[in-house]
Amino acid sequence: MIVDILGFWGGYPTRGGATSGYLITTDEGKILLDCGSGVMSRLSLCAKVEELSGVILSHLHYDHMGDVGVLQYAMNGALRTGRAKKPIDIYSPVEPKMMWEQVQSAESTNIPIDQGKTVEMAGVKIAFHEVEHTIPCYAVKMTYKNKTFVYSGDTVYIDSLVDFAKDADLFFCEATICEGSTHTVGAGHMDAKEAAIIAKNANVGKLVLTHLPSDGDFDFMKREATEIFGNEVYLAMEVERLKV
Repeated sequence: MIVDILGFWGGYPTRGGATSGYLITTDEGKILLDCGSGVMSRLSLCAKVEELSGVILSHLHYDHMGDVGVLQYAMNGALRTGRAKKPIDIYSPVEPKMMWEQVQSAESTNIPIDQGKTVEMAGVKIAFHEVEHTIPCYAVKMTYKNKTFVYSGDTVYIDSLVDFAKDADLFFCEATICEGSTHTVGAGHMDAKEAAIIAKNANVGKLVLTHLPSDGDFDFMKREATEIFGNEVYLAMEVERLKV
């Protein structure tokens, strides 16, 4: 299982960048995890839309689903030309209702996710765990050939995420808050220290800090997380691809 980081900024992208989006590739297919602003431009470097087995949206904030309409338009072309045989499956929470209605399209089959739901896609066993954000949001666990990748989604620190991420080989955890940045008072988020505490207590293999503040002190964030976690810590901006 390979994870390509297509976007990692929180809230809005910097010039040439993208907000949340990750491409998971296995021998059986490809999964797009979140589809924030700018992600479709980056996806074009890695895959064609008709190659996707499906899409998972952790929650329905624009920095995680802003490019869904662009993806659906790309699917329209793939369906018209026969490159795709059916609408693409998009898994997401159903709230807020207004946002759920926005992601409906003839080019996609929209499937609700909730606590305890499991899915199999591209040979990957996928589980969801509700976290604590300003709207319904889910952490995602992907298991493939005895390797596990966990993505926190957007959340405050919660003990249940430690259990959900237990012994994961790779853990992508949001670290939106950094003292002095415009995201410092952001509700429903964590800082690098809290992400590292979860990673340490969950005994994960590698930690990647993501959903980063555009004006954060990244050296400080990495140093703080490394001191607590003790194992490998990456900022999402430092790596484009990781093998699980």
